[in-house]
Amino acid sequence: MDGTEQVRPSSRYYFLAFLFLALGIAATFYFLVVDTRHIHDAMLRMDLPGEMDLELKHRETYTVFVEYPALQTAAPLSREELRRMLVDCEVHMLPTGEKVAAKDKVGTATYTYGTKRGVSVLEFAVPHDGSYAVSCQGPAEVSGQKVQVAIGGGASQALSAAMGRIFLVLTGSIVIGTLIFVRVAMLRLQSRRDIRERGLKPV
Repeated sequence: MDGTEQVRPSSRYYFLAFLFLALGIAATFYFLVVDTRHIHDAMLRMDLPGEMDLELKHRETYTVFVEYPALQTAAPLSREELRRMLVDCEVHMLPTGEKVAAKDKVGTATYTYGTKRGVSVLEFAVPHDGSYAVSCQGPAEVSGQKVQVAIGGGASQALSAAMGRIFLVLTGSIVIGTLIFVRVAMLRLQSRRDIRERGLKPV
């Protein structure tokens, strides 16, 4: 082979694949932080044991989360473990005191925010708009740190939607990055073959 010829496309195009992957990871982290913060800040909280009066809306599903310290040295507590710690809540209509049925959350929604971890334990819906008393019993502390109950309307659905969006963004970036990488590799391989067929050396 007397001469040389540049392989096309340039290997610099591999950078596009890694760029899409990096953008996907950055967007995933951004949505994770922003969505979790928004959901977390929208919840109402009280210490355990405790009681508070809330203005609740009909046709809204409310989820009760137990927030406890997210210790780095400890595994996350499950809903069953929290229940064994006697974490339980009751909802009563005001001023009649009529009890509103609360049921175990179907599927567990969890989140970690700062030094706190939240685990869903109950969900309920109220028969009409109005004032309701929510009372919860449970340990005041875990590992010397305060335990709270967080209540959010539509919080579980919002968490699921956020996780779905994060999954789509990350998966999309991985797929696009992989397709770009494979396409560039195939074009460069074909270019090398064509160059060799012309008696030249690919570089």
